[in-house]
Formats: sequence, structure tokens, C-alpha cells
Amino acid sequence: MISQSGAWAALRKHHEQVRDIHLRTLFAADPMRGERLALESAGLYLDYSKNRVTDETLRLLLALAEAAGLRARIDAMFAQLVADWRPDIVHVHHLIGLSTGILEQARRRGLPLVLGLHDFWFGCPRGQRIRHPLTICHDIDRRLCVPCLKPQNYEMRAPRQPLWPWLRRLRPPTFARGLRVLARYDADMHGVLSLPDALITPSPFHRDMYVRYGVDTAKIHIIPYGLPRSTATREARAVPRIGFLGTLIPSKGAHVLLDAYRRLARPDVPLDFHGAWVPFHGDTGYLDRLRTTAATIDGTVTFHGRYEQDDVARILAGIDILVVPSVWYESYSIVIREGFLAGIPVIASNLGAMAEAIAHDVTGLLFEAGNADALAAQLRRLVDDASLRARLVAASKPVSTVEENAARHLDLYEAVRGITGPPPHST
Repeated sequence: MISQSGAWAALRKHHEQVRDIHLRTLFAADPMRGERLALESAGLYLDYSKNRVTDETLRLLLALAEAAGLRARIDAMFAQLVADWRPDIVHVHHLIGLSTGILEQARRRGLPLVLGLHDFWFGCPRGQRIRHPLTICHDIDRRLCVPCLKPQNYEMRAPRQPLWPWLRRLRPPTFARGLRVLARYDADMHGVLSLPDALITPSPFHRDMYVRYGVDTAKIHIIPYGLPRSTATREARAVPRIGFLGTLIPSKGAHVLLDAYRRLARPDVPLDFHGAWVPFHGDTGYLDRLRTTAATIDGTVTFHGRYEQDDVARILAGIDILVVPSVWYESYSIVIREGFLAGIPVIASNLGAMAEAIAHDVTGLLFEAGNADALAAQLRRLVDDASLRARLVAASKPVSTVEENAARHLDLYEAVRGITGPPPHST
């Protein structure tokens, strides 16, 4: 039993040592605790800085996970699923919280294997190709990656043997050691990405970013996400409403839109923010800063909070200008397509897949990412010119349907099965 193991006993002993320590003491000893003892990946944020957790706690927890055979248990669960389901093909959409052993098992069993690349989880310590303070990493320069290293991030991204000796130490590495860790990590990730028979990205831009990381371009297939068609009825408004849909985190650029709204100086034009707030790499005050700024602006700014997918059509029906001001690389930008389908003119940052989605002044408007003056200028054009809004809405904008997306996946599955042959259980 795990509760009888040495790793368990060590954790119990550690608990006796830390249970009476006040959190004020821990934060005084480590002012960066709020950022260091947090984990963010694939839209999940875990903040354990406000618990009686130290670096030694994390080291002991990882040792306990190793003693319990956690990775082997994940692999065994997958093996049982394969035995029960007898799949013709395995399509993995993400490995967050799982094991790369899933891909290795599928490969050993001779199962056709497809992997979706929806973000930058492979190849980036933060998973987002962005570093403090909101600086984009277009090229991977590992000298700039060392400050982003967190042991807990690495445990989630590369749960394989080469990183375990460093993970057990749970200390930020020296610069030289960080580079060595990253070199091993890159070798591991390239090995993982070589396992699937096919890789899927939602946009050419996202494909190109992985090609730059060293992935075989012949293996990558671009399949845009499919979206359902909107049935909401739009209301005619004399004064247009500006809207933002998305998570309220700094990388999504809500602060840029708020600054641009101030510069627009049209208090008669309302601005609506729709979306939940979550902490961002230890930053827990972003929404408060947005609200404080909004209170100083002459106009109507409303933060509506979280919404569900079923609410999107209704929300978009109440918006006349949709702004997507992200300051990081979106891999596709579903919200731009939702705006297209809802018949709303869209303004977006001229970055990555957002710039691919919009032909400037034809299907929408683009502005220099992070530049509030440039965004304000484009907002002014749309607010003042109803004919421009109508022209952009009328322009043809191909958006894949759910059915088209499914058909392209099925075609790829058949092609992959043709390469690998039928799975062993079907012969």
C-alpha cells in the first residue's frame, strides 16, 4: 500500500514540520511565491501558493507519485481502454495531465495514430509562446526560455525519465543547467511528435510554427475547426455597440481595447466585455485593474462575466462591432469566425492566425497588436461609417461547418489507415 511506503512516511513527517507555519511567513520568505507556486496549462489554472506548501512539499509529492507508479497507472488505464474498445484508430487531442506513454503504446500496438496540435503545449515551457511581460516568442530561443522554467510545468509537459533527476530537486536551474534541461526536453518532444502517423493543426500559421520547431511538414494536415450556424436575429441600432468575447486575461488584450475605447472618445457608444476572469501566471489583479480603468472613462463599459457556449448567438446578436485584440498568437481564433457567421464586422490584431483569417479592409479590419492608437483609429472608422460595416459583413468569408470538419477528419483517418494497414484486432 502506498500509505506504507517510505515516500508516504516522509510526507507525513514533512507535514508535522510545516503545519503550524503561517502563510505570512512563507510569503515574506518568498515574495515570488504567488507566481512560482502556480501552474497554468490548457486553460486550467492551479494556485497552491496560499496553502502550506513549500519546494520540499512538491519534491515529496512528486516522489510519492513516482513511488505510486502514477505514470504506469495512466498507461495501464489506456491499455485497458484499448482492450475494451478495440479502436480502429487513436486520435489524441491533448496530453495535459496524461502520459506520453499513450502515444508510445498506440505505436507499439500498431494502431493508426493521429495527434491534434491545438496550442503550443509541445515545445514551450509556458505552453503559449509568450513570456513576461507579454512578449511574443516567434522564434524559440532557449536562452530566453530559462526564466520561464518551473518544475511543475515540466512535470506536466514532459513526463519522461530524462527530466526526473532535475524535477526531484525542484529548484529553478542555473542558466547553464536550464539550457541542458531544455535540450533534453526538445529531444524528448521531437521524439513524441515523431510518433503519430499524422498531426492536425487548425490553421496554416499554426502548422508553420510547428514546422519551425522541427516537425515534419509532410505529417501535418490543416483542418479548420467546424462551427454551427447562428440562428439569432440581429436588431437594428442607431448607435453601434462594441463587444469583446473571451477570457479576461492579459494575453487576450482586453486592456488594449479599453485604452482604445478611451481614445475613441465616443461616450454614446457602449462597450461590452463578455467572459470570465482567471488568474494569469500569478497575476490575480487583472480584472480589478480593468474595472478601475473603466471607471475613469467617459462612456458605458460593462463587464458581463462568464458565458456558456449556448449564450454566444444571443450575445453576438447584441453586438455591432466585434474586437479581438489578442497580444499573443491564437492558433485559429474561433471568435473571429463566430463574428463572421453572426454578420458582425470584426477588428483583430495583425498576429498569426488572426491575420490569416481577415483580409484587411475586405473581410474585416486589422491593427497593430498592442497599439491602442491603431485600434482606436479602426474603431472610429467602423463607428462613423455604417456603409463600411455593411460592406465588410457582405464580403464572402468561408467558415467550415461541423459536418465539413468531420468529413475531413474521416478522410484523414482512412488515409492514415491506408498507410499503416488495419489494426491488429481487425485481421
